[in-house]
Amino acid sequence: FKDRDHAPKFYTESGDVLATLELLPEYQDGLLGVEPGMELMMLFAFHKSDRHDLQVHKRGTGPLMGVFATRSSRRPNQIGVSIIKVVSIDGTLLTFKGVDTLDGTPVLDLKIAE
Repeated sequence: FKDRDHAPKFYTESGDVLATLELLPEYQDGLLGVEPGMELMMLFAFHKSDRHDLQVHKRGTGPLMGVFATRSSRRPNQIGVSIIKVVSIDGTLLTFKGVDTLDGTPVLDLKIAE
C-alpha cells in the first residue's frame, strides 16, 4: 500500500492482496524451514508515524482506549506486528498475504506464529 488511507487497519482485512518482502542476502539462511502456507509474525517499524498518544480512538472512530489495547500506529515504541501467511519463497523474496503495512516499511523480524 502506498499511503495510510488505502492500507487496511488490520492484517485480516487485506484479503488476497499479495506483498513481497525482500530480505538482505545475509539473512537468507534464516528462511530454512519456512514453507508456503506457514503463518509468521512480522514485526515492523511504523516509520511514517511521527507522534505517539497514550489514548486513541479504536480504529480511528471507536471508543477512547489506551494505546496498548489497540493496534494504533501512534505508539511510544512505534513497533507493529502482523500475522502473515507465506505464499512462496524465491531466494531472498518472500511473497505473503496479510499485508497491512506501507510499501517500504522496515521489517524488524519474522517469527513463527504458532
